[in-house]
Amino acid sequence: MDIVFVPAKANDAAAISTLRQRIWDTTYRGIYPDELIDHFDHDWHQQRDLKKISEPSFTVYLIRDGDEDIGYFMFQDTGAGVRLCSLYVLQEYQHRGIGKLAFSIITDYCRKKGISRFTCDCNPHNENAMRFYQRMGGVVIKTDTGHENQQEDGVTFEFDGGIISGES
Repeated sequence: MDIVFVPAKANDAAAISTLRQRIWDTTYRGIYPDELIDHFDHDWHQQRDLKKISEPSFTVYLIRDGDEDIGYFMFQDTGAGVRLCSLYVLQEYQHRGIGKLAFSIITDYCRKKGISRFTCDCNPHNENAMRFYQRMGGVVIKTDTGHENQQEDGVTFEFDGGIISGES
């Protein structure tokens, strides 16, 4: 395994959108409506990802194992704080420390900027992600659940910007 985190460039937007589609199919089936997954709008997602890659407040990384794209993550420095927007890794690469490496990049960023905490939102029905964020020291600071559509449910985690705890 030769895992590298590559700052995303404009031509990576299609790969990121393709990864999201693949990961949603294995991770969010039964949580998100099947219609949303089955009719994934690749072009719309690609344009949205391109915009984020181009926006200076966003930091976007493509995660590779050799030449294979295996995941991505992005976070935003809003000026008022840092928010982890996405952390997606193909199922067959999970539980190998890749998420923990992504967190070290975010905490390094926070340390350099003097930011003491960062947040991320998570769908509470994604049990693997919930456990991961808890292992990484996340504390739930907001809960919005009970929606008819489980895709709308969410929790917000807060993390120490300078300390990584737990294992992925």
